[in-house]
Amino acid sequence: MIQVLRGFTSVGYVGLIPGAPGTYGSLVTLPIAYFWSTLVTDNPFITFGLIAVITLMGVFASNKVGESLGVEDPSEIVIDELVGQWIAVLAIPAHWGFWLAAFILFRIFDIWKPWLIDKSQHLPGGIGVMMDDVLAGLLALAIIQGAAALI
Repeated sequence: MIQVLRGFTSVGYVGLIPGAPGTYGSLVTLPIAYFWSTLVTDNPFITFGLIAVITLMGVFASNKVGESLGVEDPSEIVIDELVGQWIAVLAIPAHWGFWLAAFILFRIFDIWKPWLIDKSQHLPGGIGVMMDDVLAGLLALAIIQGAAALI
Protein backbone atom coordinates (compact mmCIF):
# COMPACT_ATOMS: atom_id res chain seq x y z
CA MET A 1 0.00 0.00 0.00
CA ILE A 2 2.79 2.44 0.88
CA GLN A 3 4.37 1.97 -2.57
CA VAL A 4 1.09 3.03 -4.21
CA LEU A 5 0.97 6.10 -1.98
CA ARG A 6 4.61 6.90 -2.76
CA GLY A 7 3.82 6.61 -6.48
CA PHE A 8 0.92 9.03 -6.02
CA THR A 9 2.75 11.57 -3.84
CA SER A 10 5.81 11.52 -6.07
CA VAL A 11 3.60 11.94 -9.17
CA GLY A 12 4.63 8.71 -10.82
CA TYR A 13 8.06 8.80 -9.14
CA VAL A 14 8.98 12.15 -10.73
CA GLY A 15 9.81 13.30 -7.19
CA LEU A 16 12.62 10.75 -7.04
CA ILE A 17 14.56 12.33 -9.92
CA PRO A 18 17.73 13.85 -8.40
CA GLY A 19 18.24 17.59 -8.51
CA ALA A 20 15.13 19.71 -8.22
CA PRO A 21 12.12 17.46 -7.54
CA GLY A 22 9.77 20.40 -6.87
CA THR A 23 10.60 21.97 -10.21
CA TYR A 24 10.19 18.62 -11.96
CA GLY A 25 6.82 18.17 -10.27
CA SER A 26 5.75 21.60 -11.48
CA LEU A 27 6.99 20.94 -15.01
CA VAL A 28 5.16 17.63 -15.33
CA THR A 29 1.97 19.40 -14.26
CA LEU A 30 1.93 21.78 -17.23
CA PRO A 31 1.14 19.21 -19.94
CA ILE A 32 -1.34 17.47 -17.63
CA ALA A 33 -3.19 20.73 -16.94
CA TYR A 34 -3.05 21.80 -20.59
CA PHE A 35 -4.35 18.43 -21.79
CA TRP A 36 -7.13 18.52 -19.20
CA SER A 37 -8.21 22.07 -20.10
CA THR A 38 -8.12 21.56 -23.87
CA LEU A 39 -9.26 17.97 -24.34
CA VAL A 40 -11.35 17.12 -21.27
CA THR A 41 -12.99 20.31 -20.03
CA ASP A 42 -12.22 24.00 -19.91
CA ASN A 43 -14.76 24.47 -17.11
CA PRO A 44 -12.74 25.89 -14.19
CA PHE A 45 -15.33 24.73 -11.64
CA ILE A 46 -14.96 21.08 -12.66
CA THR A 47 -11.19 21.46 -12.72
CA PHE A 48 -11.22 23.13 -9.30
CA GLY A 49 -13.25 20.18 -7.98
CA LEU A 50 -10.67 17.73 -9.32
CA ILE A 51 -7.85 19.79 -7.79
CA ALA A 52 -9.70 19.81 -4.44
CA VAL A 53 -10.03 16.01 -4.51
CA ILE A 54 -6.34 15.59 -5.40
CA THR A 55 -5.46 18.00 -2.57
CA LEU A 56 -7.44 16.00 -0.01
CA MET A 57 -5.89 12.76 -1.27
CA GLY A 58 -2.50 14.48 -1.09
CA VAL A 59 -3.00 15.41 2.56
CA PHE A 60 -3.82 11.81 3.46
CA ALA A 61 -1.10 10.24 1.31
CA SER A 62 1.57 12.74 2.39
CA ASN A 63 0.84 11.90 6.03
CA LYS A 64 1.27 8.19 5.38
CA VAL A 65 4.39 8.53 3.20
CA GLY A 66 6.00 10.98 5.64
CA GLU A 67 5.32 8.62 8.54
CA SER A 68 6.73 5.63 6.65
CA LEU A 69 9.91 7.54 5.73
CA GLY A 70 10.25 9.18 9.14
CA VAL A 71 10.27 12.68 7.59
CA GLU A 72 7.33 15.07 7.78
CA ASP A 73 7.87 16.57 4.30
CA PRO A 74 10.16 14.36 2.21
CA SER A 75 11.52 16.00 -0.93
CA GLU A 76 10.14 13.15 -3.03
CA ILE A 77 6.60 14.33 -2.33
CA VAL A 78 5.67 16.55 -5.27
CA ILE A 79 1.89 16.06 -5.36
CA ASP A 80 1.80 19.44 -3.62
CA GLU A 81 3.64 21.00 -6.58
CA LEU A 82 1.19 19.38 -8.97
CA VAL A 83 -1.72 20.92 -7.06
CA GLY A 84 -0.13 24.35 -6.65
CA GLN A 85 1.05 24.59 -10.24
CA TRP A 86 -2.33 23.47 -11.55
CA ILE A 87 -4.02 26.17 -9.45
CA ALA A 88 -1.59 28.73 -10.90
CA VAL A 89 -2.70 27.91 -14.47
CA LEU A 90 -6.39 27.47 -13.66
CA ALA A 91 -8.48 29.36 -16.22
CA ILE A 92 -5.64 31.56 -17.45
CA PRO A 93 -5.43 32.47 -21.15
CA ALA A 94 -4.11 29.61 -23.30
CA HIS A 95 -1.06 31.57 -24.40
CA TRP A 96 2.41 30.20 -23.72
CA GLY A 97 3.50 33.51 -22.16
CA PHE A 98 0.86 33.31 -19.44
CA TRP A 99 1.70 29.66 -18.76
CA LEU A 100 5.42 30.44 -18.53
CA ALA A 101 4.72 33.34 -16.19
CA ALA A 102 2.48 31.13 -14.03
CA PHE A 103 5.22 28.51 -13.84
CA ILE A 104 7.88 31.04 -12.88
CA LEU A 105 5.69 32.84 -10.33
CA PHE A 106 4.59 29.60 -8.71
CA ARG A 107 8.18 28.36 -8.40
CA ILE A 108 9.28 31.73 -6.94
CA PHE A 109 6.51 31.72 -4.34
CA ASP A 110 7.00 28.03 -3.54
CA ILE A 111 10.73 28.52 -2.95
CA TRP A 112 10.65 31.99 -1.37
CA LYS A 113 7.51 31.30 0.72
CA PRO A 114 6.48 34.85 1.56
CA TRP A 115 4.45 35.52 4.71
CA LEU A 116 1.36 33.30 4.96
CA ILE A 117 2.83 30.69 2.61
CA ASP A 118 5.72 30.16 5.04
CA LYS A 119 3.39 30.02 8.04
CA SER A 120 1.13 27.45 6.36
CA GLN A 121 3.97 24.98 5.75
CA HIS A 122 4.32 24.63 9.53
CA LEU A 123 0.83 23.16 9.85
CA PRO A 124 0.97 19.52 10.94
CA GLY A 125 1.57 16.62 8.56
CA GLY A 126 0.03 16.50 5.12
CA ILE A 127 -1.89 19.73 5.65
CA GLY A 128 1.37 21.66 5.93
CA VAL A 129 2.87 19.74 3.00
CA MET A 130 -0.03 20.70 0.73
CA MET A 131 -1.12 24.12 2.03
CA ASP A 132 1.99 26.17 1.21
CA ASP A 133 1.76 25.08 -2.43
CA VAL A 134 -1.97 25.75 -2.58
CA LEU A 135 -1.33 29.29 -1.37
CA ALA A 136 1.64 29.78 -3.71
CA GLY A 137 -0.57 28.66 -6.59
CA LEU A 138 -3.38 31.01 -5.57
CA LEU A 139 -0.97 33.95 -5.35
CA ALA A 140 0.51 33.16 -8.78
CA LEU A 141 -3.02 32.76 -10.21
CA ALA A 142 -4.13 36.12 -8.79
CA ILE A 143 -1.16 37.90 -10.35
CA ILE A 144 -1.63 36.19 -13.74
CA GLN A 145 -5.38 36.90 -13.76
CA GLY A 146 -4.68 40.52 -12.85
CA ALA A 147 -2.13 40.86 -15.65
CA ALA A 148 -4.50 39.17 -18.12
CA ALA A 149 -7.24 41.62 -17.20
CA LEU A 150 -4.92 44.55 -17.94
CA ILE A 151 -3.88 43.27 -21.35
